[in-house]
Amino acid sequence: MRYGIISDIHSNLEALNAVLDRIGQVDAYICLGDIVGYGANPNECCDIIRGLAADSVIGNHDAAALGTLDVSWFNRHARYAVARTSELLSDESRSYLAGMSFTSQTDKYVLAHGSLDNPPDFRYIDDPWMAQPSFKLMPRDMSACFVGHTHLAEQYVQQWGVRGADRISMSAGGRIQLREGFRYIINCGSVGQPRDGNPAAACGVFDTDAGTVEILRVDYDIAAAQKKIRDAGFPLALADRLALGF
Repeated sequence: MRYGIISDIHSNLEALNAVLDRIGQVDAYICLGDIVGYGANPNECCDIIRGLAADSVIGNHDAAALGTLDVSWFNRHARYAVARTSELLSDESRSYLAGMSFTSQTDKYVLAHGSLDNPPDFRYIDDPWMAQPSFKLMPRDMSACFVGHTHLAEQYVQQWGVRGADRISMSAGGRIQLREGFRYIINCGSVGQPRDGNPAAACGVFDTDAGTVEILRVDYDIAAAQKKIRDAGFPLALADRLALGF
């Protein structure tokens, strides 16, 4: 079975359409949260993900836009974006986001926006030490955990019975072969606001038959997304950073 993996869309419709075109034909979709926030098309992005019937988990910006997450720790641009996104959200989009859970699990994978360790806290996995709680919580027979949140395309690899883990950047994209006796926490990167130095949208394809995850980087119309952000009254910095990949 082939799954298309998308995360951290952040209301960037141009990037979302580009990655869906690049992913092509798959059997199902996984969405790792933060469908909304920062960008100008929250309702359109919600409509698309809902239409894909994606196995989706809620992200911190989704929860914040619903008013169910304290945003006092967000930076000022993020707080403004949450308020503006909340103004734009339709009742249908609100209902869709509110129906998402913090985690999801099948016999092939487990999902969370941040860490599996207390998912409502949306903790970052950005180094091997921070990956340890999630590795410990992965089911014994589960090799793949998919997360988002950091906007960094990367993987954490741990051999069963070994405490340490390796962190491997995937900012240029590439294929991960899931090896027997190892478990993986994989972040396919951000569709709508990459922060790994590569401004191209990021997504992934998980092939359960081949035991592979391919991370893809996809060019899209950044200028069009930037113009929409500015025209919608979001902070200019949120538009400028799209071209930088930071």
